[in-house]
Amino acid sequence: MLRHSVRRWLAGTAVAAAIVTVAAVPAAAAGQLRVAARDVLVAPGHSALGQIDVRFDGYPAPHGVPVTMEIDAAEAAALGGFEVTAGGWDCARDRDLVRCTTAFDRWGYTPRLFFQVSADADAALAQEAELTITVTSTVGTATRSSTATVVEGVDLQTEPRATLRGAPGARFELPSTVRNAGPGPVDGAVLVLTADWLLEYAGNFRNCRHLESRPTICRFDTELRPGATYRLSAPLPLVLNPTARSGLVLANRLQWWTPDDWALAERAEPGMSLPPDTPGGTGEDLRLVEQPATRQTDTAPWNSWTAVDLTVTGDRTADVAAVGSSVRARVGERVPVTAAFHNLGPTRVEIWRTIPLLRVRIPAGTTAVEVTHLCAPIDANGWPPVGDGGEPGAREYGCHSGTDFASAGERFEFAFTLRVDRLAGPTSGTVTVDVPADTNPANDTARITVTPRDGGAGGDGGDGGDGGSLPITGASTGLVAGLGALLLAAGVTGYLLTRGRRTRFIA
Repeated sequence: MLRHSVRRWLAGTAVAAAIVTVAAVPAAAAGQLRVAARDVLVAPGHSALGQIDVRFDGYPAPHGVPVTMEIDAAEAAALGGFEVTAGGWDCARDRDLVRCTTAFDRWGYTPRLFFQVSADADAALAQEAELTITVTSTVGTATRSSTATVVEGVDLQTEPRATLRGAPGARFELPSTVRNAGPGPVDGAVLVLTADWLLEYAGNFRNCRHLESRPTICRFDTELRPGATYRLSAPLPLVLNPTARSGLVLANRLQWWTPDDWALAERAEPGMSLPPDTPGGTGEDLRLVEQPATRQTDTAPWNSWTAVDLTVTGDRTADVAAVGSSVRARVGERVPVTAAFHNLGPTRVEIWRTIPLLRVRIPAGTTAVEVTHLCAPIDANGWPPVGDGGEPGAREYGCHSGTDFASAGERFEFAFTLRVDRLAGPTSGTVTVDVPADTNPANDTARITVTPRDGGAGGDGGDGGDGGSLPITGASTGLVAGLGALLLAAGVTGYLLTRGRRTRFIA
């Protein structure tokens, strides 16, 4: 099962894709090409990771339109070195000029391009190298620069994992420690808690700021001595939402930053920062000493964050079932079949945690000639979040409802039309669901069965199934009728920080 911890990252994708298909009125894209590139801090003898994001801000999205990026890396190469990690781009290098090509996706975005800047061991502090980034396409041209600055290197370390358990509505206390593993002092630190939307910060520390659905940010002016370990003077208080479903494991992240690294992250991605006027608490400070002005970067950021897993206990459970169908047909006929996801309750299910919502494997000897836009093929490259909804001819599909929750008793149905190519006997495919904390895995698989109608067998034979099926019963959920209302939310917020506590810029 393909899953992603990002909150609401797929909600509405299939809905928006459907509307794009329906509104097939040719029009020139109107808008602006935008490039975002984060500055980087790099220590002598080390490397730093940067990233570049390209998007078209306008309508309609230029789906499939080619994009070219040129990076002048001469200064970075002279500083110590420069490399790119393509990840969806086709890149070639001519000395210090890197040229990469790709195309816009359905939403007007390109894949994120990562790069790495290195500094020689004898690089002088405060030395800078500028990358010049030029992006061109038929929809526009944009230029952006990214500056790499040589600063002092430090190493902050903390516990790799913490485990919590509690019932819905419970209060937790989360401790943390940080160690300065570098050879010199560290001038201050920033602690950032990025929590699942069901887990909320409930503290009142004066030097900690928080807004709902945003990270909690605590700033410390303490100078961390080399080799010393520091513990929070009091744990961070947290409260679990009373609607949390029992059995879920909520992924959270507690990370220590140098003040300078965090300042770059805030400037690069507004969704990670808080408004300047966000007040702190009215209680005591965790730390309150003067912060020196020396800039520093963490040379080993992989050992300065804590993954916090919280298991929800209690009796707020749910049973999710896969539902198939069965039809009778002759070779050459086209027959409708249905696959469904059914929440048997008693508690609602957060279906955005499951990607895709269900899998449908087409029966052998048949071809899917009509497919709902809510389903896209699963192939060797996995299941794409956008781009292939409704494509016929695949052997396996992943489907999603475009919504966040399934209430107790709610059911989502997905329609297919199968062409019977050969049918020596009954043949069947499968419908599979895999939802975290499901209480009854026995009903997570159902069958779509095609049985020969009297006198209808024939063709060149095929792979027979066992003929078993869970019949489709009950009324439709009316999902299709609600797609239009969901478009406004889906079209502009397909990948939000809201309640997901994730961002495009913070790795």
